Amino acid sequence: MGSTKPMAGERQLRVTHRARAALLAVGCALVVALVGASFWQAAAGLQALETMQLQAARTARLDSMLIQLVDAESGARGYLLSRNHDYLAPYLNSLATVEYTLDEIRQDVGPDPRDQDALARLTGLITLKLRVLADAVGGAGAGEEAPRRAGVSDGVRYMDTIRTTLAGLKSRMAAEGQALLEESTRHIGHTRAVAAVLALSALLLLGLLHAALRRELRLRAQLAGLLRDENARLEALVQARTADLSALASYLTRSQERERERIARELHDELGALLTAARMDAAALGGDMAPAHQARHARLLRTLDGGITLKRRIIGDLRPPLLQELGLVAALRVLAEELADSDGTAVSAELPDDEPALAPECALALFRIAQEALTNARRHAGARRVRLGLRVERGAVRLEVEDDGAGFDPAACGPGRHGLAGMRHRVQMFAGRFSVDSRAGAGTRIAAALPLDAARGAELALAA
Repeated sequence: MGSTKPMAGERQLRVTHRARAALLAVGCALVVALVGASFWQAAAGLQALETMQLQAARTARLDSMLIQLVDAESGARGYLLSRNHDYLAPYLNSLATVEYTLDEIRQDVGPDPRDQDALARLTGLITLKLRVLADAVGGAGAGEEAPRRAGVSDGVRYMDTIRTTLAGLKSRMAAEGQALLEESTRHIGHTRAVAAVLALSALLLLGLLHAALRRELRLRAQLAGLLRDENARLEALVQARTADLSALASYLTRSQERERERIARELHDELGALLTAARMDAAALGGDMAPAHQARHARLLRTLDGGITLKRRIIGDLRPPLLQELGLVAALRVLAEELADSDGTAVSAELPDDEPALAPECALALFRIAQEALTNARRHAGARRVRLGLRVERGAVRLEVEDDGAGFDPAACGPGRHGLAGMRHRVQMFAGRFSVDSRAGAGTRIAAALPLDAARGAELALAA
C-alpha cells in the first residue's frame, strides 16, 4: 500500500507537467499573436501618417499652383500699370514653375473621371490664363491698350474658374484622404482591440500557469514527502531484516561453535577412551602373539596411533585445546608453526608476551579469523611469506594477517566469498572493525580489531 501513494503522486505530477507544457505552448502562441498585432497596429499607424502626409503634400501643390498663378498675374498687372520691368521677375519665375507643379498635380489626381475632367479643365484654363498674361505683357510692350484691357478681363474670368476647379480638386482629395484616414483609424482601433484581447488572454494564461506551477510544486513536495516516508519505511524494514539476519547468523555461529565443542568433547571423552583402551589392549596382546603375527600386530598399533593422532587433530580443529588451556597467543603461535611445517611457508609471528584480557568468545573469534586467513593464504593465494600479528592498541586488540600471494579485488567479490563474510560477521558480533586490503598480484592484508571490553558484548550475545 505504501508504494501506491508515490505512484499516484507521480501520475498527478505528469498530468500537471503536461498541462503546464500545454499552457506554455498556448502562451507562446499568444505572445506571437500579440507581437503580430503590435506590428499590424504600427503598420496601420504608419499608413495613416503617410496618408496624412500625402494629403498635405497634394493640397500644398494645389495651393502652390494657385499662388504661382496669382504671383504671375500680380507681376503682369504691376508691369502693365507701371511699365516697370522689375515687376516681370515674379511673372517670369511663376512661368518657370507652373509646368513643373502641373505635372506633379497630374500624378496626384486619381483615376476618377471627375478628377480627370477637372484636371483637363484646369490644364486648359492654366494654358489660357498664361496665354492671356503673355499677350497682355507683350501688347503692353507694343503700346496696344485695347487688347490689353480685353485680356485682363478674360484673365480674371479664367482665374476665377481656376480657383473653383482647384477648390473642387482639393475637396475631392480631402474627401479621399479623410476616407483613407478613417479606414486607417478603424484598422488601428481593431488592432488595439485585438491587442487588448491578446494581452488579457496572456494575463489570464500567466495566472493559469502560475496556478499550474504552484500545483506542480505542491505535488512535488507531497511526492517528496511520500518518497521520504516510503524510504524511511523501507530503511526501517531493511534494518529490521538485517538485524534479524545478523541475529540469525550470530545464533548459527554460536550454535556451530557449541556443536563443535560438543563433538570435540564427545570425541575426546568417548572416542578417545575407546581408542586408548584399544591401544592398551593391543599393546598387552603383543607379548603372547606368535612371531608370524608380530608384523600384523605392529601395523595394528600404528593404525591405532594414527587414529588417536587424527582424533587429536579433529578435536584441535573443532575446539583448539591450546586456546582453552594456554590462551590466544599460544594458540596463534602453534597455528603459525603448523602452517610453516605443512608446506614450508615462511611465517613470521609478531605476538605479544602477555595474554590480552579477552572473553573466551572474543578469543575464539580472533582465532577463527586467523585460521581462515592462513588457510586462504596457503590454499588459494599461493603465498610464500605470511606475517601474523597481534597487538593491543587504543583499547582494542588488533589481529593482522598479511601474505605475498596472488591477491584479489575485494570490490569484485561475489556472494560466494563465504570465508570473508564469516570473518566480517565474527567481528561485527563484538562491535569490532574489519578490513581487507588486496590487489591482484600484490598480496592481501586482513585486519580485525575487537574492543577490550568485548566481554560485555560477548555476554550480551550469549544472553540473546
